[in-house]
Amino acid sequence: MPATAELIGATVALVGLGILTLCSVRSITRRKAQPLITEGDRHR
Repeated sequence: MPATAELIGATVALVGLGILTLCSVRSITRRKAQPLITEGDRHR
């Protein structure tokens, strides 16, 4: 029984890490899609 609990805990931890990774990748991708304001563009 304890081995089953460890497997369930490990599975939940991996799923949680997967969800966090997916959220991070989507956030980074969205940030790169927006145009960046550089110092030269700001003075125009």
